Amino acid sequence: MKITDVSVQVVDAGVTMLFAERLIMNLANVIVRVHTDEGIEGVAGSSTYLGAQAVAAALAELKPLLIGEDPLYRERIWQRLNEVSILMVPPHSLAIVDCALWDLAGRAAGLPVYKLLGAQRDRLPAYASSLTYATLADFQHEIDVWLRKGFRAIKLHVWGDPERDVELCTAVRDQVGPSVALMVDAVGSYSLGDAIRVGRHLDELGYEWFEMPLRDQHIEAYRTLSRALDIAVTSGEVHTRTFQEAANYLTRGAWDIVRIDAAISGGITATKKAASLAEGLGLRCEIHSFGYTLAQAANLQVMGAVANCKYFEFPMPIGGYGAGMRDEIDLEPDGTVCVPQKPGLGVEVDWERMDAMTVARF
Repeated sequence: MKITDVSVQVVDAGVTMLFAERLIMNLANVIVRVHTDEGIEGVAGSSTYLGAQAVAAALAELKPLLIGEDPLYRERIWQRLNEVSILMVPPHSLAIVDCALWDLAGRAAGLPVYKLLGAQRDRLPAYASSLTYATLADFQHEIDVWLRKGFRAIKLHVWGDPERDVELCTAVRDQVGPSVALMVDAVGSYSLGDAIRVGRHLDELGYEWFEMPLRDQHIEAYRTLSRALDIAVTSGEVHTRTFQEAANYLTRGAWDIVRIDAAISGGITATKKAASLAEGLGLRCEIHSFGYTLAQAANLQVMGAVANCKYFEFPMPIGGYGAGMRDEIDLEPDGTVCVPQKPGLGVEVDWERMDAMTVARF
C-alpha cells in the first residue's frame, strides 16, 4: 500500500473562546485526508487556536515527504517528519499527519486505534473543562448544569487574577462538596510568587492539579513551585511540542504530571511515547482534548491504551465541538466517556457539512 495524495482543508465553524480574560481564540479545524492506492483513507483533524492557515500551508509543504510511502510505516514517517519539525514547522502539522496514519491503519485492520496500541480500557471518567466566564455567578450556574449532567470532575479556566481566582476556587469547592474532583488551569497567568500563593490555597481546598500556572518555558520556576506545593503541578499542552521536551521537565522535577495533545504535539505516536515516559518515572500523563471531535477522538483512543491517564477532558459546552461530524463524543450518565469502537479514530465525517464550512484548501 502506498500514499498517493494528501489533501488539507481549513474549516471554521465560528467558535470563539475566552481563557483567563486575555486570550480570545477563534477555534478552527485543520483536516487532513491521506489517500492510498488501495482506496483506504485516513482522516484526522487538529483544532488550532490561531494560525490555521499556517498549519495547513506547512502540511502542504510536507506532502512530497509522504507521497509514495507505505502508510503503515508510521514510526519511520514520524521520525522523518520529526526531524523536519526542528526547522520550526508548526507542531500541529506533524501531529495531524500522524493521527491520520493511525486512522488509516485502524481502518485497514478493522480495529479502533486503541486496540492497535494495546487496549487498557473501554471508558474513563470525564471532567468538564470550562471556558472563562465573566463572574463567579456565571461559573456557578454552569457548574450546576454540569453536575446535573453527571460530571464528577471539573476543571476551571480561571481569570488569572490571584485574589479573584482564590475566591472563585473557594466558592466552587463549597458549591460541589468534597466528592467532586477539581482542577485549575491558569493558562500561564501568574508570576512564581503568585503561583505559590494560589497553589497553597488549592492545597488546602483539595484540588487535584494546578495546570500551567506559569509559562511552560520557565523550567527553574516550575522546579521551585513543585517543591513548594503538595498539589500536583502540570504543564500546559501547547508548548510541549514533543515527548522529548517533557523528558527534560519530568526528570528535573519541574512537573508532577505531563500534559500533551495527540492533535497538537507530535500525534498519537508521540503521545503514547510521552505516556510511557511518565509511567516509567511513576508519574501521570493527563492527555489534553479541548477541541473539535476529530481531535477529541485521537486523544481518547490513546487514553484507552494507557494506564497512567485518569481523565478525559470534555470541552464545554457539550455539543459545541461536533461541527461537520456524523459522530460526536458523548457523556454517559455516570460521568464517563466510551472510547469510540469504529475502526480507526472511531468517528465519521459528514463531508457535505464539513466542506460547506471549509474556508481554504491546500
